[in-house]
Amino acid sequence: MNIMLINPKFDRYTRTLCTPSGLLSIASYLEQHGHKVKFLNRAFKETDIRKEFDSFKPQIIGCSFLSPMPLKDAIAVSTEAKKRGIFVVWGGPFVSSVPELCLSLGCFDTISLGEGEQTWLELAETFEKGEDWHNIKGLAYLQEGKLVKTEEREFLDLSTLPPINYEHIEDFEALFLTYYDYDGVFGMYLSKGCTQNCTFCYNRGFHNNCRRQRPIEVVIEEAKYLKEKHGIKAIGFQDELFAGNKQNLAEICHAFIDANLGLYWGCMTRIGIFDEEDFQLMYDAGCRWIEFGVESGSRSELKRMKKGLVPERVPVDLQICNKIGITTLCYFIVGFPDETEEELKETCKLINSIPYSRVVCSYYNPLPGSEAFEKLVAEGRFTPPTNIEDYMKVKVLYSPKPNLSKVSTKDLKAVRCSMLWKSFTQQRFNKGEKKLWSTARKDIADALLLLTGHGLKRGIEQFFITAYEFLDIFFYANFFPKTIKKYGLKRH
Repeated sequence: MNIMLINPKFDRYTRTLCTPSGLLSIASYLEQHGHKVKFLNRAFKETDIRKEFDSFKPQIIGCSFLSPMPLKDAIAVSTEAKKRGIFVVWGGPFVSSVPELCLSLGCFDTISLGEGEQTWLELAETFEKGEDWHNIKGLAYLQEGKLVKTEEREFLDLSTLPPINYEHIEDFEALFLTYYDYDGVFGMYLSKGCTQNCTFCYNRGFHNNCRRQRPIEVVIEEAKYLKEKHGIKAIGFQDELFAGNKQNLAEICHAFIDANLGLYWGCMTRIGIFDEEDFQLMYDAGCRWIEFGVESGSRSELKRMKKGLVPERVPVDLQICNKIGITTLCYFIVGFPDETEEELKETCKLINSIPYSRVVCSYYNPLPGSEAFEKLVAEGRFTPPTNIEDYMKVKVLYSPKPNLSKVSTKDLKAVRCSMLWKSFTQQRFNKGEKKLWSTARKDIADALLLLTGHGLKRGIEQFFITAYEFLDIFFYANFFPKTIKKYGLKRH
């Protein structure tokens, strides 16, 4: 059976896009079972979808995405497919969180809820036999105008998945990223899901707070192949939680060391679960950068977020990494529901104590499927969009919308932009860094990448979007000194 999987293009996206590992995994699994798959990465290269359909003649197509940003393209692609009588499936965390709203669009047939490999295989086999698909596990669809969800699908044993067929990617260099001293960074994944229960995250509904790992030897073979065939220089692991505990981390690192990959790598993990000997082992295995989700410097706010960490541990772990030679990045959220000025000051105090770590700060956005989202709706404090068109209009990049904190929007903007500007203009985050201004270099490289691949019109549009974002950050970071002083955030 001919199956086309599509990573739709983003509408006004201003950050580097990552390797679409989920779709590539589904494609590889379907191929392992005898199906013919074509993968279109429209996020990087927009082609004539009508010609693609006419040439490949798929019986089923799928669109998957994390957020509402690719909705416009997904709708256009799906509408064109339905004109040709093609069965259309959507998937991903956002779609799985608001299935009824998405299905009301009428441009696709069903949603693959949660993890997609086994669901897609059963769909393909069912269609090939000409049988009824409505009782396949893990689906949502409308029947006589009412939402129907089939039985929830159990998680797949990841050891049964084949190695990912990366040859579906046409332009590898388009997916190469830059991190600190390292160019040619390629996104891969070792595990799915996360064991934590952060109230702002979709993980609870999508992964059931469960982390599952692929066989490490399979990932190592993929990395060797990508290095030899496509020239990757480093790996950016896309896992939500790279290692679940010390023992798991040791197994991963020793496997990397024994394999002698000759590749550096970076990952995301948690504050407070590893000690100096663990970070040293990571460094010895090739780790050169780690991202941490810190979110706040306030104990009370971290408790509301259910982060499971104490702010005092943050500088301890970061100092250890800095001493060893691992560059760190910390994510923060401002404007979380009920955040007070005092709590924001505590966050600024924490950031002042980690000048050697890069900081990325976002405004809080109620995410469908998250605990905080459901609580806000139940309390009547937040009314979510009632249709997909309204979700497509939601923009939280330049301002907290809605601002559910007890801090003024002006203060939130000034603090956030000051954090970002400080990271952008900082020369180095690690004493061993060879290339200066790593954040500025990466952000500029990201912007240039987004100017290509979608034609002159889209390139010009992206240029103005990126310029606006830069000016917005520059303005609020530099023209509100009293606000920055009020929160005690150091400028340099």
